[in-house]
Amino acid sequence: KKIMSTLSRFKHESPFEVRDKAREIEAYLMKICMNEKYFPKRYRFVLTTDLLDDAHKMVDYLEAANLLPLNPTFAERRETYARYAYIKCENILRKFDLAENLGLPIPNGTMVDIITRMVNEETLINNWIKSDNERLKVTD
Repeated sequence: KKIMSTLSRFKHESPFEVRDKAREIEAYLMKICMNEKYFPKRYRFVLTTDLLDDAHKMVDYLEAANLLPLNPTFAERRETYARYAYIKCENILRKFDLAENLGLPIPNGTMVDIITRMVNEETLINNWIKSDNERLKVTD
């Protein structure tokens, strides 16, 4: 019962688009990586394990950054976590590029969707960093 109450807590948090989109990407990538049509068994362990680890860490970094208060004491650490999440986006894109170079049968439409989602997430992360920096200037 405690696990369910912990999980339900996440469903009722206030909207935070950069994190919410990252969670959607995480679930979407998990479904893709589990699909044998896209990732045959011999590639699943060597490629999808790292790919999903990047997706999980992307969300973890965004959540860690958001837990820190926006003040001069924590601003640098908060931005660092956000930048780590951005790097994880790049890592995910690179691994899908590798999958494509290996000739894995990921449909073109799915690749376009993945690229679009990741580029949008990178934009959200950059905008969040800019917004934090502007808000910090106002409080100085």
